[in-house]
Amino acid sequence: MKPGPRILVVDDDPGVLKALRGLLSDEGFTPVEARSTAEASRVLDAPEGLPSVMLLDLRMPAETGLEFLARLPRPLPVPVVVLSGEASPSEAAQALKLGATDFVEKPPSPERLVTALRNAMALGSLQEERERLLDALARPGHLVGESPSMNTLRQLIARVGPSDAAVLITGETGTGKERVARALHLASGRKGRLVAVNCAAIPSTLLESELFGHEKGAFSGAVSRRAGRIEQAHGGTLLLDEIGDMPLELQAKLLRVLETREVERLGGSVPVPVDARVLAATHQELARAVKEGRFRQDLFFRLNVMPLHIPPLRERLDDLLPLARAFAAEFAGPEVPLVLAPGADIALRAYSWPGNVRELRNVIERLNLLRAGGPMSLGPEAVSSPLAPAQTTSPKLGDKSYREHVEDFERELIRAALAEGESIAGAARLLQVDRGNLYRRIKALGMPVA
Repeated sequence: MKPGPRILVVDDDPGVLKALRGLLSDEGFTPVEARSTAEASRVLDAPEGLPSVMLLDLRMPAETGLEFLARLPRPLPVPVVVLSGEASPSEAAQALKLGATDFVEKPPSPERLVTALRNAMALGSLQEERERLLDALARPGHLVGESPSMNTLRQLIARVGPSDAAVLITGETGTGKERVARALHLASGRKGRLVAVNCAAIPSTLLESELFGHEKGAFSGAVSRRAGRIEQAHGGTLLLDEIGDMPLELQAKLLRVLETREVERLGGSVPVPVDARVLAATHQELARAVKEGRFRQDLFFRLNVMPLHIPPLRERLDDLLPLARAFAAEFAGPEVPLVLAPGADIALRAYSWPGNVRELRNVIERLNLLRAGGPMSLGPEAVSSPLAPAQTTSPKLGDKSYREHVEDFERELIRAALAEGESIAGAARLLQVDRGNLYRRIKALGMPVA
């Protein structure tokens, strides 16, 4: 009989281990036991491969479950379900904030535990499939487009990818800078992960801790040691997206990390060696930012070893149809054809595409949502509707609540600010709000986060 999914149980109580061993075996799982976080680390690094889920107790000697969870790389190597009988509500909240998918109290009922495990495995499978699709699409040969500029870009990625040289990726918002970064990472052959940090989306007060990590007690709320994004990229690639929005004081610290290849956590005194290939991306002109004193010249030189520029979509119109077909396959499946209505090709080429590839993707996603079975039809109205003037008629009352009407208006306002500001940071400046608050509001409204 084929063994069931492996479940790593991390608990120092022999009685709990024995009870869970029987419960998990009866439910068709294969339990793997660890009596400490050190043993759990060895299991995660073992040649047998990663378990399907980790059941993690919070209260353990030496290193607690929370501390262990905080120092694991992001995204977590396996889904984590926290198991504890003594945790406070704040500890439970902290565990979920650190990435745990569920919190189960001891002693767990079989139904509650099995439900938590199967939900965690389902979420893990979705994440693996998403990463697999992103990796496949981002491979240098899979960067979609037939224009001369895309052919040149693929050749540069194939040549530069295997090196450790820093790369500065530039281009307008929505041109696909993160996808190019993923292609560079895959071409590098590095065994570690691609760790992306959006410097514009994280409030400046939190960005330092996010990048460099912190020790327990470094500041209020630092309940455990946490490895920063730079540390998490060890052995892999670090993408600093929207690097032009990084505060000057953090630019100096980042430069030191790049020069010494060591990172020092907040509240720490011992440097941690880091081997990470660094990529940076921005829609800004960093050379102008240097002249205006908004960006350090020495950091610009350090990052601009190999510049890669992605032209806007309006300058590579030969890529429109291949991209549209790729997005149609992404949303509707490869078996659903994309059919061009009369005049669609002319309309596609006449439109300026201010949102670039991201806007084209949104158009195809909208078509798929409106499709009532059968092929996906792309007509001229698909690209003219985003340009139509905003409706000035009053909303139809009674169909929605007051709050829903307000949220609809708020979404339109944020979309307009994002289009004009070209980034979350630019939109925040136009709306005169904190960029971190705006980022959280965008997520709360269910809008896509660039």
